Amino acid sequence: MDDIRQKDFSNVPVQDMSPEERKEMKRRFTEFAQALQNSKADYAAEQPEPPKKVVKWDPRTMGKAQKGK
Repeated sequence: MDDIRQKDFSNVPVQDMSPEERKEMKRRFTEFAQALQNSKADYAAEQPEPPKKVVKWDPRTMGKAQKGK
């Protein structure tokens, strides 16, 4: 059997694949999902926190929020 790791499965329906080909597709998908998850974690770690805003306290607007509680 030839090496299916290099085979292009883009035009083959899943129903027509052999068990080995399905197993390879599952392995590729799992590998892709893990790489995507790792890249999301790396991206989130690289993002700086947004700068905090200092808001002047205004009892007319901020006092109303406290009354509702």
